[in-house]
Amino acid sequence: MPNAEFEKLKEALRKAPTEEARKEAAEAFRRYEEAKKGKKSRPMLVSLGLRKPYPTSIEIKDIPGELERNPEFFEHLRKIVEEG
Repeated sequence: MPNAEFEKLKEALRKAPTEEARKEAAEAFRRYEEAKKGKKSRPMLVSLGLRKPYPTSIEIKDIPGELERNPEFFEHLRKIVEEG
């Protein structure tokens, strides 16, 4: 199930970074994380960059909120997913 949810997340991230697309990506990320429940760790997404308009270190659980608020973070995450 997590793989199907990840595919939905990737599709949402391929859209233009409109407010609707960011909300859709945030919701897709929430569903993806929910499908992976059961893990006890608190993983972080870390970007090695200075002076970025988005957090360079963020807990995975906080990504949906940042996706909704921040178009630059949406674009950053889109690049990560496209490269992976």
